[in-house]
Parts: sequence; structure tokens; C-alpha cells
Amino acid sequence: MPPLEIRVSGNCQLNRTAERAFVTLRIAAESTNQEEAAQNATTTVNNLHQKFTFLSPKTAEGAATPDAPITIFTVSSVSTSSKVPKDGEGKPNGPREYTASATISAIFRDFANLSEVTRQMLDTPFVEVQSITWRLTDDTKNNLAKEAREKALVDAVEKAKLYARVVGREVSAVEITDTDNHQVSRRMMQSYNRTAAAWDADGVSVPSGGIALEPQEVVVDCSIKALFVTEDWTREKAAPQSHYPY
Repeated sequence: MPPLEIRVSGNCQLNRTAERAFVTLRIAAESTNQEEAAQNATTTVNNLHQKFTFLSPKTAEGAATPDAPITIFTVSSVSTSSKVPKDGEGKPNGPREYTASATISAIFRDFANLSEVTRQMLDTPFVEVQSITWRLTDDTKNNLAKEAREKALVDAVEKAKLYARVVGREVSAVEITDTDNHQVSRRMMQSYNRTAAAWDADGVSVPSGGIALEPQEVVVDCSIKALFVTEDWTREKAAPQSHYPY
């Protein structure tokens, strides 16, 4: 019998409940008075900075304490932009408008505290919750990546053995190509502000009394490609192929 090649892919998808929430807040104050816009934005940023500092206590070495609701946060500087409103014909129809804005990002590990902070942000002028991205810790992510690689390879081996058994042959692996692991996080894309209704990740209206934020599942995928051949196969006899025909 002629040499046999079996080219297969192996796949694995693992789901875990998120352990961290990466939250982005946008602070934006508008006014026809540049100083007023800047003052409103700066005051809001300073108040939030003070609040987030309280929620992220540090050890003597500067790391987050074990019970800190926020592990780390960053605050951008306040920037100002302006524009002149125009009518449908492109002609100015009002005084120049100024916008002072900044961004605050934080990583929460206490989701009850996250829900409370998000509720408070709905009642805070000049603030909106731009996004919440669910994440895993680095240790969990690395462990899941290892497990996913192993299970993806097992998937490929089982496929190859099945095909070989059906045609009455025995094969061994001679080539394994590992594609990059990638993490897919379910993300809350909606923005929350004081004037618009809040919606949760599934598009369900959230009661005005608060937001019950449930951690979403994070998915870790791994895919591999493998070549299995019979004992009489040699690379010289193999037909040249530039890719796997899946």
C-alpha cells in the first residue's frame, strides 16, 4: 500500500468565570466657557482619584493589599478641545463650545464593589462608564493556556487514530504546528450615563436602583495542526504542500 498522510487540526475551548473587571470611565465637561469646562472636569477627576485611591490600599512594597477592591488604576491628564456649532449649511450658529475630558481605568477584583461604584457613576455629573472588559488573572490564563494546548493535541491525535483505523492503517505524528492561543473576553460595550437608560451585557434594561454586574465567562481557545503518517512514509516521497487543506 502507498504511504499515507493524515493532516488534521486539533481544537480546544475552555471557559472560566472572569476574575477581574477592567473598567474605563470617561469624564467630559462641556461649556461655552473654557475655564468652566476645565474646572468641572478637573474637580470630577480629583474626586474620583481620591475615591479610587481609597479603594486600592497598598502594602509597604507598593503592591495592592490582598483585600483591595481595586488592584490598580490610572488617570489621564485633562485635555481640552473646542468647536463652533454649525447649521446644515456649514455656517456658524452659536458660540464656541469647549470640552474638557479625561479617562480613568481601573482593575476591580471585588465585583460587589464594582456594582456599587458603577451605580454611583450613574449619579455623578460629567461621568460615563465607557466599557467593562472581563479578564482572568495571569496565573489562571497561563494555566488554562497549557491545558488548552494539551487538549487540542489530544483532539488531533484522536481524529488521526479514527481516520487511520477506518482505513486499516497505523500512523504516528511527525509534525505539530501550534497556533497562537488567544483569549476572548465577553465585553459590556454599552455606555452608562446619567441621562440614558442603562442596559446590561445582554441588552436587558437595568433598574434605576442599581446595576447587578455578574462576571462574564472568559474563553481561552487553542488550535493546532498536525501531520500523521504511516511507517513507510518519507518526507522525500511526500507531495509538497504549502498549507493544510482543511
